[in-house]
Amino acid sequence: MSNKVEIFCNNNLIDSFNDFLLTKSIENFCNSFTFTITNKMANDILLAEGSKIKISIAGENEFNGLVESINHSQTSNSHLVTVLGRDKTGELIDSYIIAKQYKQNDFLKLLRLILDDNGFQSIKITSDIKILPKLVGKSFIPEKEEKIFSFIDRLAKQLRIILITDSDGDILITREGADLAVGGLDASNNIISTSLDIDTSESYKYIKIIGNIKTDQTKKRLTQGKEIIDERSQTNKRLIVNIGNNTNRQNIESIANWYMAVKRGKGARYNATVQGFLTNNTTGLLWQVNTTVMLRDSKKGINGLFLIQSVNYSQSLEGSKTDLILCNIGSFTDFDNNPLLSSQVSKFFKILTGDLASKYR
Repeated sequence: MSNKVEIFCNNNLIDSFNDFLLTKSIENFCNSFTFTITNKMANDILLAEGSKIKISIAGENEFNGLVESINHSQTSNSHLVTVLGRDKTGELIDSYIIAKQYKQNDFLKLLRLILDDNGFQSIKITSDIKILPKLVGKSFIPEKEEKIFSFIDRLAKQLRIILITDSDGDILITREGADLAVGGLDASNNIISTSLDIDTSESYKYIKIIGNIKTDQTKKRLTQGKEIIDERSQTNKRLIVNIGNNTNRQNIESIANWYMAVKRGKGARYNATVQGFLTNNTTGLLWQVNTTVMLRDSKKGINGLFLIQSVNYSQSLEGSKTDLILCNIGSFTDFDNNPLLSSQVSKFFKILTGDLASKYR
């Protein structure tokens, strides 16, 4: 049961498949799948573009989405069909937003307004953050020819929250590292293979954020900027970002710190492949994206708490495995100055958080 994968197409169970892959990632916002079946099976389940796909792993519902691509490959003795698709939220990445002024500074209500106005009433929104801070400003206008996810993600960054797609295919508003994985990773014990990638090409020493700030005297908005310096950076490169939105000096500094943390954190990635889908056979819990996990790899000088940014569940004739991509905590939000975290939680992360690139800094 722990490695059992069930795929349903239009509520019809696919009895057998040659291979299967389900990818969940913070970076990609929506989840994606691919599987290969025989042409006979494709006909039996009435496979078509837009067919509804449901995937469960180890008895847990993990995906609800739609078929986007169907590829046939045929030889003299076989006819296989490869099926690919994403959550319904994937259309928010592709679709251009209706250009208008959206008047709402409650992010949850604003997100609902944007989805409804752009024809996505079927997508639900939930939040595991009890109290969301208000956006700075009362109205927001998309950039020219901006896509829906680009717009809502830009606003989410101001609040230091992230948007991901849940197992039902709907939007979940959450913070980075919302849960702690049960069980850890040890290169000398439960990891099949590992690799570590260090890349400083996206690192910047100087980061300047530009936004529109209202003055108290005239109530006019002036374009002002805030520049911060990353003392840990080994480069002299400068990044300038014009957020374009109405804001204030405190928020502009907060966004600048966020960019510094993210650019620094994304310079290191740890890839680990483990057997099966579970963090621990006793608990029966799956490896999940956006969870923090203890990682030990003495050969690479790594020992600490890290964030699982991506999970690939795969199954084939060779068996079941999970490919994990880990990154430094703070790769998606600024943990040092995050108002969504209590002082106790911040202290916990500060003590245990590791640095994948510490050996090379």
